[in-house]
Amino acid sequence: MIGQRPGTKHAEERSLRTALLAFMDEVRRTPRDIIIVFLTVAIAGILANQYGSKHFFYEKWFDALRSDRLYDLYQYLYWFGAEFLFFFLLLMPVILFLHRKRLRDFGVGAGDWRFGLRVSFVFFAVMLPVLWFASASPAFQSVYPHSHIVRGDWTLFVAYEAAFILYFIGWEFIWRGYMLFGLLPHTGAAVAVLVQMIPFVILHYGKPLPETVGAIAAGIALGALSVRTRSFWYAVLIHWSVMLTIDLLSTLRFRSGIEGIGPEALFGVFSALFR
Repeated sequence: MIGQRPGTKHAEERSLRTALLAFMDEVRRTPRDIIIVFLTVAIAGILANQYGSKHFFYEKWFDALRSDRLYDLYQYLYWFGAEFLFFFLLLMPVILFLHRKRLRDFGVGAGDWRFGLRVSFVFFAVMLPVLWFASASPAFQSVYPHSHIVRGDWTLFVAYEAAFILYFIGWEFIWRGYMLFGLLPHTGAAVAVLVQMIPFVILHYGKPLPETVGAIAAGIALGALSVRTRSFWYAVLIHWSVMLTIDLLSTLRFRSGIEGIGPEALFGVFSALFR
C-alpha cells in the first residue's frame, strides 16, 4: 500500500495470526456439545434449504406432475416430510453417537406431561376467540390453508393436516429440542432460550409484521415451556393446534361463504363441516 510504513504489513499478518490462534484456543476450551450443536444446526439448515424446499420439488418433479391436479398438495407434503427428515430424524444419530447422550436429554421424552398439557390447553383456549375474529378477514382466508386445493375435499384436508404434524415436529425440535437442550447445560436457561429464539424469528422474515414481531415472544415462551417441561412436544402441540384451527376456520368460511363473527355466523360456518 502506498505510504504504508515498512513492517506494517508483517505486523498486521502477525496480529491476524495471533487472533486466529486465540480463537482456536477458545474453541478448544469451549464445551464439545456447543460446537456440535451450532455446526449441526447450520448443516441441517443447508440440507433442508437445498433438498427439502418446494423450490427443489418444483425443479425435480414439476414437468412430470404439472398436469396432476394435486400437484399443489404434493409439494407441501414433500416439504413437510423433508422438514421432519432433516430437522428431526437425522438429528437422532447425532445425539446418540456424537453427543453420546440419551434422546430424552434433548427433550424427546414426555417430560412433565401434566403441566405441559395444562399449559397447552390454556394457550389454545386463549387463542381460539382471537383466531375466530381473525378468520373473518378476507386476507386471512386467502392465505390459509397454504394448499388451497384441500379446501374443497375433506379427505385431502385431513391428509394435509396430518402431514403438517411432521413439519412441526421438525420445526420445533431443531429449536426447542436440539438447540435448546444442547446449550442448556452449558449456558443456563436464559441464554439457551434467547439463542434459540433468534433463528426462529429470522425464519419469520417476510411474513406480516405483527407475526414476525410476535415470533420474538412466541420463541421465548415456547422455549421457556420446553425448559420447564423438559420436552419439546408441547411446543409442537401448541403450534400445530393453532395452525390446524386457522386452516379449519379458513376452510369452513370458504365452503360456507360466511364472513361474519356473531353467533349466527358461528353456526353457519360450522354447518359447513357437513358439506
